[in-house]
Amino acid sequence: MIFLLPFLFFINFLFAQTGSTGIPPNEAKTLGTYVPGDITLVDSYSNEFKLEDLKGKPIIISPIYTTCRAACPLITKSLIKVIPKVGIPGKDFWVLTLTFDPKDSLENIKKFQREYKIDGKGWKVVMAKTKKDLFRLLDAIDFRFMTAGNDYIHPNLIVLLSPNLQIKSYLYGVNYDYLELLNALRIAKGEIALPEGFRSYLFIIGMVGVVATTIYLMYILNRILQRRKKPA
Repeated sequence: MIFLLPFLFFINFLFAQTGSTGIPPNEAKTLGTYVPGDITLVDSYSNEFKLEDLKGKPIIISPIYTTCRAACPLITKSLIKVIPKVGIPGKDFWVLTLTFDPKDSLENIKKFQREYKIDGKGWKVVMAKTKKDLFRLLDAIDFRFMTAGNDYIHPNLIVLLSPNLQIKSYLYGVNYDYLELLNALRIAKGEIALPEGFRSYLFIIGMVGVVATTIYLMYILNRILQRRKKPA
């Protein structure tokens, strides 16, 4: 039995760092509900603010823990790539990279922000002011995690809130698609979502545009050549 302990620890570590998505939120329970606005968060500059202070714009919440060595860095790197394609944090929406680890400190979130070159303004790296605030927020979005040694087994996701803090959608995984995020933001703002398969429509529209432009240019070129052939 004692020889199984290292193996079990390795399996726990492997799931915590790569394959596990933990227990996903019960969307039937959370979608359409509201996150408490009086939850107090602290950003990497030691500024305290309440969630309700961010009302007026959609909010993207990315739950992570700062010592994570696989899923959380992948989630953050994916957001770094895709967010500039959908808008400007602080102007069009807010982004909160939220540590769910009660042991994370202000120094931890400062280090995380520096490492990923997050501006800390429109996109904030934050921690809850108290454990009570932390678990009120995690309960509101139904985000559950389990310990695995010094690591955590947790769902890999981001949550999108409406400008009045209503939970509108979740996106899962560690790599986020531009159109998926764009659609989620449209839903968060109360706009009509783009239809499924919109990427295919965009490709078709683009190809039609290319063909039409090519035909038009060939027509113009042909007219120019015909004029040059006419005797003076």
